[in-house]
Amino acid sequence: MIGKRWLLVGVVLILSSCGYSTTSGSATNSSASGNSAHGVVSSVSSINSKYGEILASSSGHTYYMFEPDTSKTSACYGACAGVWPPVTVAGSASPPVTGNANKALVGTIVRTDGTKQVTYNGHPLYTFTGDSGPNLTNGQGIDHFGGYWYVMGVDGSVITSAGGGTSPNSTGASGSLY
Repeated sequence: MIGKRWLLVGVVLILSSCGYSTTSGSATNSSASGNSAHGVVSSVSSINSKYGEILASSSGHTYYMFEPDTSKTSACYGACAGVWPPVTVAGSASPPVTGNANKALVGTIVRTDGTKQVTYNGHPLYTFTGDSGPNLTNGQGIDHFGGYWYVMGVDGSVITSAGGGTSPNSTGASGSLY
């Protein structure tokens, strides 16, 4: 299974380096109501997965956090953002919160291009182009673009385990990787 995951990551990297894009339109033209493009938020919601209840879009696309980020800055630009599109919201809009996601943990930061990226418990959120549909977690635990990518629990914890729950070194809602 890991071999297939890395093959998929390799294909995505090759396609992204050739100028292929998996998104339509730019993040600055997105809206809070969203569209089908990766990264454009329609809401912050939750799905049940082998990692427990995790963050996702209202259509079930998994949201990830990136270890090198800080609570105020994204470290994912260029080719990284092509593979891991940031979850953004337009203008002064706030993303709707549905499912068991906690509205009090939702915020935004401003990216260097001026777009607003959605955060959860201080972690900037991303989707993964390797998740070809809803309820997939192919990006979990990948060491990519200078750091690890992890799903997040609805309680704001970073889930670093390979499946079935939160690992001992995961961060709880009261903690932070920063």
